[in-house]
Amino acid sequence: FTTLQPPYLDGRTMVMAGHYKQKLVCYPITNADDDGVALINWIAELYRPDWQQLDQNWINQVSKEQFCAPYASWKFDWLDVPGAIDNAEIIYEYPMTDRDPLPQWTFGHMTLLGDAAHPMYPIGSNGASQAVLDAETLANELASGKPLPAALASYEAERRPATAKIVQANRKEGPDIILEIAEERAPEGFTNIAEVISEYELEVISSRYKQTAGFDVKQVNR
Repeated sequence: FTTLQPPYLDGRTMVMAGHYKQKLVCYPITNADDDGVALINWIAELYRPDWQQLDQNWINQVSKEQFCAPYASWKFDWLDVPGAIDNAEIIYEYPMTDRDPLPQWTFGHMTLLGDAAHPMYPIGSNGASQAVLDAETLANELASGKPLPAALASYEAERRPATAKIVQANRKEGPDIILEIAEERAPEGFTNIAEVISEYELEVISSRYKQTAGFDVKQVNR
């Protein structure tokens, strides 16, 4: 859901809080306008192993009441989560799901890319990002002068194994594993992250996922 409200912190910060059973992600979409109001996007994640989707439509408008109780205590000096939920005009519910990596993308003169090729849990901002990388690779192969079947085969050979690794990594929470480490080591909270997880650990987790997702500086600038 989205809200129009004064920005929090510096007006440019993305927030990820909680753990795999209950998580919050929020970030500004716009800068504050002349009235000091910005458009903020919110994602409230609740783990419900017994949840069943009754409607084939994956974009379901739901009542805000189902989120009010779980997030009632999530009110901080700099961020009012229950207030944001209450102020939301519309809240949509999406299932968090993926599928096993496919054994083949290309069939004759047709191939897959993006979510059609590798639907994955939305972790690490990899939904649209990987589709862009697919498109870049496919465009380069099609412009290479190779016969179409060879170009599609080269595209699949590069992108299918790479995205399969990300699908598997996201099932293990990818970079969000940092939240689980904090929850495990300091379930009652903390005031200094350095007392819970070292800067070295943070760098290792971040660097490893960047390499898996193709976001490493050397990979991006190749």
